[in-house]
Amino acid sequence: MKEQNKKFYVVVNGQKVAVSEEVYRAYIRPVRLEHQRKKREWRCQVKGKKGNLVRCQNDCDKCPYALAGNNAKGNVLSLESFEESGVDIVDHRLDIEQKYIDEEEKQKLYSAISKLTPRQQAIVKMVYFEGISQEKVSAMLGVTKSAISHSLERIYGALRRVLEKK
Repeated sequence: MKEQNKKFYVVVNGQKVAVSEEVYRAYIRPVRLEHQRKKREWRCQVKGKKGNLVRCQNDCDKCPYALAGNNAKGNVLSLESFEESGVDIVDHRLDIEQKYIDEEEKQKLYSAISKLTPRQQAIVKMVYFEGISQEKVSAMLGVTKSAISHSLERIYGALRRVLEKK
């Protein structure tokens, strides 16, 4: 039987505030769920009946696996156990070597562009970095579109020569 005069409190900004039982239960429920989640997190992961990894439900103080230092408090899992359970642990999205090569090539290209004439650099900047069409660039510079095309061909040749030297 519930006590009718029982008071419920919630701590808000360091102050105890009296609340109704409904408010207290609504407030405390997520706190308890988080506490239970953290408690489960410390349990060992072992192979289940279907071969997948599940949290151990046995007493950790008597478990030979936990006593050997292989529970969540010690070494959680080996890389081999992940692979055995079918988890791919390699992040294929991040290829550091390729990223380094790309950055190195980009620096070589910027260095080669810096050796072009100021007009050629402006054309490259407008066409490739700002995405302005050749027609608009030709109108901005007061030349024909074919003059821009020929300039770009000369720029490609100059860049190719500089980059082949390196």
